[in-house]
Amino acid sequence: MNPVLVVSSLWLFAMLAAVAYFRHVERKVAGLATALVAFGVAMADALMLAPQPNWVGVLIGLAAFWRLIAGRLRADALLAGSGAGLVAALQVAAGLSPWLALALGLAALVAAALVAWTMAQGGGAIGDIALLCAALAAPAIGLAADVAYGWHSARALNQQVVAQAAPAAPAWAIGLLLLAFAAGVIRGAWTRR
Repeated sequence: MNPVLVVSSLWLFAMLAAVAYFRHVERKVAGLATALVAFGVAMADALMLAPQPNWVGVLIGLAAFWRLIAGRLRADALLAGSGAGLVAALQVAAGLSPWLALALGLAALVAAALVAWTMAQGGGAIGDIALLCAALAAPAIGLAADVAYGWHSARALNQQVVAQAAPAAPAWAIGLLLLAFAAGVIRGAWTRR
């Protein structure tokens, strides 16, 4: 897979999720400040861990799933900022200048907040659809390269397979299993009385 396409797609879904998160942030200045702090912390932490598209995509998807299931959260600003910070760190790992990734991430986060607050009156269904898209697509995009690599590895290994007979289970293991099953049946019958 093309790394630029993967990083750009994850960035798009993180920003769509950020718009959906910001729709429910009531204290606008404090919420934006919280998101910006979360952005900085997530970006710095992710850069120390050498970000990869697989775990960044899964984290963005998990946050969106959590938000969809739990409904409106107090942590919406934190989710928006941390998702944008993770993707900014992924951009740096892909070769973008750290200062440019920081500037782009902050600008996109502020733009996501402004878009969300201007459509806060009637954009309920749009926000849920954006979260659903982020929840389903971000993990799939992040894991696509790993799946393709695993598929090619499995095909290569499959060409050299030698058929072997599986060893039979030892008699003592089967006896222990039967003994445990009999003890469970006897205990169950005894406690029902």
